[in-house]
Amino acid sequence: MRRRHASPPCRASATRSGLFALLVAAPGCKGDGAADEATTSGTDATTTAGATTTGEADTTGGDPGAPPPTPTLMAPADGAEDVATDAELCWSLVDDPDGDPVRYRVYVDGIELTAGRLSDEGYDGPCLPRLFNFEQRYEWQVRAFHPDFPESESEASEAWSFTTMTDGFTHTVFEDPFDDDLGWEVGGDAATGAWTRGDPEATTDFAEVAQPGLCFGGTSCYFTGHNPDGIVDAADVSGGSTTLTSPPFDLTGNETASVELTRFFYKSEAEAGTLLRVELLTPDADEPDGFFHHTLEQLESPAEVTGANTWSPVEYAACGLPMVAGTRLRITATDLGTGIVEGAIDSVKVRGHNGDGLCDGGAGSVCDPNAGAGACADGLLCCSQGAVNAGVYRCAPAEAGIDYDSPPPTPDHPGNGAVGCAGPDLFVDESELMPEIDTINVAQDSCELIEMCVNGTGLRTVLRFNTFTPNIGSRDMAMGVPSNHPDLFHYSDCHDHYHFDHYAGYELLDGSGVVATGHKQAFCLIDLEPWAWADDPGQFDCGNQGISRGYADVYGAYLPCQWIDVTDVPAGTYTLRIALNNPPPGTSVPVINEADYGNNVAEVEVEIP
Repeated sequence: MRRRHASPPCRASATRSGLFALLVAAPGCKGDGAADEATTSGTDATTTAGATTTGEADTTGGDPGAPPPTPTLMAPADGAEDVATDAELCWSLVDDPDGDPVRYRVYVDGIELTAGRLSDEGYDGPCLPRLFNFEQRYEWQVRAFHPDFPESESEASEAWSFTTMTDGFTHTVFEDPFDDDLGWEVGGDAATGAWTRGDPEATTDFAEVAQPGLCFGGTSCYFTGHNPDGIVDAADVSGGSTTLTSPPFDLTGNETASVELTRFFYKSEAEAGTLLRVELLTPDADEPDGFFHHTLEQLESPAEVTGANTWSPVEYAACGLPMVAGTRLRITATDLGTGIVEGAIDSVKVRGHNGDGLCDGGAGSVCDPNAGAGACADGLLCCSQGAVNAGVYRCAPAEAGIDYDSPPPTPDHPGNGAVGCAGPDLFVDESELMPEIDTINVAQDSCELIEMCVNGTGLRTVLRFNTFTPNIGSRDMAMGVPSNHPDLFHYSDCHDHYHFDHYAGYELLDGSGVVATGHKQAFCLIDLEPWAWADDPGQFDCGNQGISRGYADVYGAYLPCQWIDVTDVPAGTYTLRIALNNPPPGTSVPVINEADYGNNVAEVEVEIP
């Protein structure tokens, strides 16, 4: 059997007082901002002795005196380049004018890095090791504060920025998230539906999504024609083609290149012919338009178009092309005469690569996950790369995960679990769910109502449960600082911090389908409980996110929104379904890369009284 702590660090003890449940978290449990203090929902919540009501500071009384002085940043230096991805953020320690203790709040790209505890504990300093992405720019600041009076804090330090190093094999040649106008050119002969930059309006063609209602990342992307009234045929591509051509970029000095982008495409009729084309254009004076056209992708058959009307990240390899300055990217959407044609493009990145391994079919080469066993040579697997799914697949050898019931004796021993692509593998442990019915009081201004965790105010009946998600894969799930993936977090005005989106979804089902839903307002993904090796110290917290192999993240039943509102559900027997890492609405792939997505759903039978 798998080895577990005799006293898990994040379990709630429940006592009842009238209609309210008092759920007290064990010390060290992960919280979700002020609302995670040991309370029930709502402003009238009963509290345990010594706990604070929602929104109050945990103070010891008295006068905090003058706030600490502002720290000075030390390293990485402002404007530094080629900074290591495991760099330490270092600042000068300060002395409080009253001799009081001092701790520090650290912010990266405006997001506070926290350890994920219930208290506002900050960091000791003077350095904080973090995990950053390759070749990304970051801005950071530090504040000093009084740990007994968290509101007594210094001014923010001067903001410094730095850029991390490349991985030594690739570097970004051109990148555009479309937040600003970088000079893409729109052309073509279509009568309507020309490419335009902004935020699209959702349209549907019968039951099919014809145009997305949101960009893939941020609030700006390119799409084919505004539909301000949601009329599907008002501004679709009609009467020809519309082209979108990037500014020129320089591939000189590279041996190969790749293009990453996220695309959406819809065609209503089963019409054969070129409908969407993605090309690289390299300068060539002998060609009629001055460019040689190299097709990276061409959607032209009904089978290729079916299902393409979701945001899908894809990568293309540019093999055997001249690596020259003045290269451009072009996307063309074409109406062949019948039906609705719509497209959208977001998050474009062109990378230059050293060596020719990108195209030879061996380890490290680009592969098509839909090509089956023939995707790679020599028995290699076609595996998704990176912490999040960006549509980047490479040929790689198989690796073994760890057996959940009987893990290897130490982390250094070879894996003894399922063999597959190298990567993390999360699942829901059904034995840890322990569902129970509870009654809570929800105030009009509560975060639970604002964030749609309940369906109304006043007394609500909720089905609480634990979500215990072990990593049984061959690799850590390493997300790093939250600003590594800014599109995966949203800021909560209620909790005054960022939430990680789309980690877990909850459904209650009867024989006919879904009768009630819930979702985890996931702030962090962290090493909360070692299930494989009790002495493994772990490495991830809310400021450096991830789940190590052999660790589990835990969302205890006591946490806000860790439930389904069943107030209006008739009494009876139902199925509780917990699903991890679901694709976000309007997209085709889960956010987090895993070795196996087939074990992400757990179901248990529950009784609603």
